[in-house]
Amino acid sequence: MAIRRRSYRLDQEPDTGAPRLIPAEQAGPGPQQPHEEHQEHQEHQEYEDALDSVVARIAGAGTELSYSLLPDGARLLCAALPGQRVEALHVSADTPGPGPVWPIDTWRSDAWEPDAGDTLGAGFVESELPLAEPHLDHSVLVEFARAHADRVAPFLTDVRRLFGDPAGRQIVLVEEEPGTVARWIALACASLPEAYVPALTFTTWTADPYRAPQHIIGTGPGAAFDRSDEATTAYLYRVYDGTGGPQSPPPDEPDAWARLTAERWLAGNPPRPAPGAATHPEGPFALLPLVAGAGRKDPGDGGASALSGAELAGLSGESLHVVFDALAQTVHRGEAAPHTLDGLDRLCRGLDGDQALAARPLALALVKHRLDASRGHGTLPDLTAFDGLPLGQDAWRELREEYGERADDALRARLRGPVTGWTEPLRLALAVGADGGPGLAEAMDRLAGALLHPEGRECAQAVRVLTEVDHTAFTRRVLRLLLVDFTVRKLDRLRALARSPQGEWLRRNIEDAPLTVRLAAAAAYLSDAPDHLRGAQLFDRLTELLSGPKVEDVTTLRLLWHIVWRNDPPDPADQAWVARACTPRLIIDADLGRRIMGWLKEPDRCDRELVDFAREMREDGKLGAHERNTARLLVAAQDLLDGRLPLSKAGIDLLEELGRKAPPLGPVLRRGIEERVGRALAGANPLDMCEAHGLRILVAAGPELLNTYRAHLLDPAQVDRMVRELPDKPSELAAYFFLWRPRRRHGVTPQWRTVADELLTHALEPVLERLDHRRLGQVATVLEREGQGLQEWTAWRHQVAGRQS
Repeated sequence: MAIRRRSYRLDQEPDTGAPRLIPAEQAGPGPQQPHEEHQEHQEHQEYEDALDSVVARIAGAGTELSYSLLPDGARLLCAALPGQRVEALHVSADTPGPGPVWPIDTWRSDAWEPDAGDTLGAGFVESELPLAEPHLDHSVLVEFARAHADRVAPFLTDVRRLFGDPAGRQIVLVEEEPGTVARWIALACASLPEAYVPALTFTTWTADPYRAPQHIIGTGPGAAFDRSDEATTAYLYRVYDGTGGPQSPPPDEPDAWARLTAERWLAGNPPRPAPGAATHPEGPFALLPLVAGAGRKDPGDGGASALSGAELAGLSGESLHVVFDALAQTVHRGEAAPHTLDGLDRLCRGLDGDQALAARPLALALVKHRLDASRGHGTLPDLTAFDGLPLGQDAWRELREEYGERADDALRARLRGPVTGWTEPLRLALAVGADGGPGLAEAMDRLAGALLHPEGRECAQAVRVLTEVDHTAFTRRVLRLLLVDFTVRKLDRLRALARSPQGEWLRRNIEDAPLTVRLAAAAAYLSDAPDHLRGAQLFDRLTELLSGPKVEDVTTLRLLWHIVWRNDPPDPADQAWVARACTPRLIIDADLGRRIMGWLKEPDRCDRELVDFAREMREDGKLGAHERNTARLLVAAQDLLDGRLPLSKAGIDLLEELGRKAPPLGPVLRRGIEERVGRALAGANPLDMCEAHGLRILVAAGPELLNTYRAHLLDPAQVDRMVRELPDKPSELAAYFFLWRPRRRHGVTPQWRTVADELLTHALEPVLERLDHRRLGQVATVLEREGQGLQEWTAWRHQVAGRQS
């Protein structure tokens, strides 16, 4: 093994002016020992002269950095450096290289500096090679690949063809800078299997590409290279022009390895080829190590131990199918080791969407491989161990046709005997995938039926069979059958099952049961010792089993209702909680609204939440007339206050009508309604009050309404506003007087007379003091015109004047 450095000075021929290389004076004699014979020394000198000739030919072509293979298998790295210097590194055929990208990573190496040693040593020592810190690391190459995304896969396709395809042609990279060419070369070196890297020759820059013998040739747009010639770009070279000029068309057949490798780079998860020689059964360009290479811990397992859905990031469409078809073929050919099969199995289970669809051939190959392997050993595998693999209906149908029919027939025959004899045939049927067979279906139906009769002997036997079979998916399916043709009676039987001696088995398997079974069992457990939960407390605990914080569908609400209250309404103290825990709309849709109307009749507080509940409940067609009118009365009072119900004769008529039709109201609801109406009437324009006959409500109102009405109008801010504004509004002033003037007729309550007198005294008297003769005349004109008590106005005005004098 030998690694030697050769240094030259670039000169010109005196006669022709052609460039020539002159070996530097300090160049060492090479690895030979001084005592060698003259003939051996002469042969060595001839080899050195031949090496100088090769270097001269390469440098004469105008190259900057080149890597070439010599006929004897040696490798030659040449670099044209500033100061008319040329440096060469000669590595013998039996000297290994230190890594997958070392030739291109010597570009601009510090080892080319003038004070570096002449000869690197006769024996191979990795540290002696002229390698600086790698400047073309993976992060640089990922960024470079993303910047040239559409060119990466075609370029790598042509790189692979250099080693295996008779049509593989030299690659010409036309770029503005040699550094760009260097990055393309580094990308190829970092992608290839490591054993191939020393064979990939290149030159980063040459003025005459036609004379360059390397695999990858870098050149500039002004080089002597005719890219407009169709034969050059289509048949002689593979040309990639990064400057926008003519180039070769993309490869006709996309290469799966190149496409997958390119997507690895673009996804930021570059491939990491295994070191050393490529020994994978599929050859050096196998896809399995490439898929899992980023996380491989054991090079001998082909990457299977690291396989996961994350390793497929960036793959889509045809690339996904190519990868999984290749992996399936590996399994079919029997080339995958047991740990590789386990890794592929884990990979398939972690996929969904398009990845799961693409993985179906691999999943089927895995199942068939293990079924066939177990058959040869005289055993039967448990096919349900493959639950979760993305097989698809076609694959399962194929497996059932091939493996399931005989086992299902045997099970069906055994079902004629006692339940205790079903265990082994069930295991057999499940092992060979008799999923759709009539025997397995009948067994599940009969086991589910036995569970729904916990008082019978077969219930305990069914639990024993399910325990012995110990098959999660099968148990889950049996539990699901408990809900077929579901009735309220079945719900009661589920609760009885939970309380029976077999309830412990149900508790152990409850996580695999449908929601209805889990709710029924939980209700049985929580209503017994030590919790003894009832009513809203039980309802609340059961909702913790739901996916969301509230009940969100009619079916679940009805189910919970029957579990907790059967057909009875909740206790009055619980009704408000139930209405708040479930939306009113959902309660109505579940036909349960009338069972919590007690909350509306006797609420703990009359707030906006109660109004919203009443607004929904008034549309419930199942409510009685009294209940509906109560809800409508509360909503009408709120709407009058909010302005959604206009203050008109129709609105006043509606309030009076609902007040008559509604049953006697509880104190909280009555107060809430009257306060809302009182605030609405007090805040209304007095002209609208007169027009709508709102006085009819006031003269017969109860204390809550009148207190609210009075408090609003006697608020200091309101009185101050009236004093400021009413002198210039004679019509409104006249309307207020008309509403509040003394009345003694039948139907006027003493409470109203008291409130009206206070309003005249404390609200209108301050206004009266601000009226001059003109404004007094305007008010009198309005009262006379409207027939609203001009004489009472005059008498009241004189009465006020007399008190003030």
